[in-house]
Amino acid sequence: MKRAGAGHAPNLERIAYDDLLRKLLGLLLLYHGMIRLTILKNIALVTHALLTLYSGARGSNGWLSKAALARCLPLGTGPKEREQRLYRLLKNSRVTPELLIPLHVALVCGLESVGRLPMILDQTTIRGIQTLLIGLVFEGRVLPVAFSCFTHRMIPKS
Repeated sequence: MKRAGAGHAPNLERIAYDDLLRKLLGLLLLYHGMIRLTILKNIALVTHALLTLYSGARGSNGWLSKAALARCLPLGTGPKEREQRLYRLLKNSRVTPELLIPLHVALVCGLESVGRLPMILDQTTIRGIQTLLIGLVFEGRVLPVAFSCFTHRMIPKS
């Protein structure tokens, strides 16, 4: 096992030479003090991976999967370490919708947007799962901001 500082950084992010990752992290760092730096850095990495996937790097018949997302994380590590980092972030009890929704809106609209934002509430089915979705209207499209999945048997009768 290598010692830290022995010329090898196990979680080397590609921040030094990836312009998109630097811009994402720069925007998210404006929330430093309200949100832990490690969470902000991981959100920047996952956002970068999602943008990579949306540009055509999907697997599994085109469906988004955790394995595909982990493969696209801009880290200088192997696949096992990438999956572990993603799974740790997803299991982190500090990463909640209340934390992520404002960051998502800031990434889409920029931090200068103040006041009311046009949002749409919709119910749809994704791969057979009923989903309630709240989306931000942006340049003629609806970008998902928050969603909740449910089955009809989980809803109590009134």
